[in-house]
Parts: sequence; C-alpha cells; structure tokens
Amino acid sequence: MKRLVMKTAKQDMGLVPEDIFCLKVIQLKEILSVRHCVFVVGPPGCGKSTVWKTLIQLQNNIGEVTDYCTLNPKAVTSDELYGCYSKTKEWKNGVLSMIMKNQAKCEEKYKEDQMYKWSVLDGDIDPEWIESLNTVMDDNKVLTLVSNDRIFLTGSMRLCFEISNLRNATPATVSRAGVLFINDGDIGWIPYMNSWLERSEYKLNKSGMSA
Repeated sequence: MKRLVMKTAKQDMGLVPEDIFCLKVIQLKEILSVRHCVFVVGPPGCGKSTVWKTLIQLQNNIGEVTDYCTLNPKAVTSDELYGCYSKTKEWKNGVLSMIMKNQAKCEEKYKEDQMYKWSVLDGDIDPEWIESLNTVMDDNKVLTLVSNDRIFLTGSMRLCFEISNLRNATPATVSRAGVLFINDGDIGWIPYMNSWLERSEYKLNKSGMSA
C-alpha cells in the first residue's frame, strides 16, 4: 500500500512522498474502511487537504472510483445548510441536504464501479450545525430534516470533516467518528519546498530545451 501511495503522490499529485505523509494517507484509508465519518484534524497548512485528495486519487487509480463534494458549513446559516421553510411555507433544500440526496440517488448507477461518494465539510465545528449530524455519524446513518424528510447514507457515502480543532465538539459527537490527527511538524515545510523546486527545475529544463 505504501508503494502505491508514494507512486500516486509523486506521479499524479506532483508531491514529495515523505514517509509520514504516506502514513497519514494509509491511516485515513484504514479509518474509512471501518467508519463512515472521519475528522481530519490539524492546524492550517499541515497538509489535511492534500492527504484526503491523495487518498481519493489513489482510490481512483486502483479502481475504487471516488467522487466528492466540498463545502464550508460556516459560510452559510444552519437553515441554508440543511433546508428550511420559506415565508410562503414552501420547503427549500439546503446545500448539504441536496448533496446527500444526489449522492444517495446515484447509488444504483455506480454500484458496479464500486464508487465512493464523499461529502467534505471544510470549516470549524460549531454546535449549531454539527449536532444535527449526530444521527448521520452513528449507526443510524440518517439525516432527518425539518420537513420530516429522511436521507439515508448508503454504503458508498462518506463524511469527511476537515477542521483545525475539536474544541467545540461534544464527546458524543467525537465518539461517533474516526479521528486522524496531523500535527504541525508531521509533514512540515520541507516537502513543500522540495516539490516546488522539482517543478521549477522541470520548467527551467523544458524552457532551456525549447530554446
């Protein structure tokens, strides 16, 4: 598995496949093999986005076709996230509820391709919106909306929370999902510099050859 991760990181993502980075990708895959929700926790710039994007590319390479949608739950209100009734008593779906509905509808279409569908929530945890997902993260795997609509997570759907800390999450919420910690010094800045140097050298060599 490590060799596949290193190949994906270097050839497809243009990264320097450091050992600790490859380990984090493998750990994320192992967590998602037993849990349908995961918190990827770490400070800004520690490589959280790159880790889960590399895993998605890896899964695509090995035939586990993976699609994903990203959203920032802090950029919208709770009503805009899950849905609400308008002043005319007309139901309006929210951003997350629409994403999950569309992913659930695609289940039969992609079953033969072993397709995974991720919802990546990139934003700090707030009890105002995270508590509504407790029944999604536990064994019920269902999102109940104010309209009494119920959206069931299928076997291919995953929730990934990219956050900087778990300060505002209750123990009940944290216990429902897997947790992957990426510390500030796990990956560091040297791989960023090395990958930039490799890209720069490639561009310089290419321009020199064309000249």
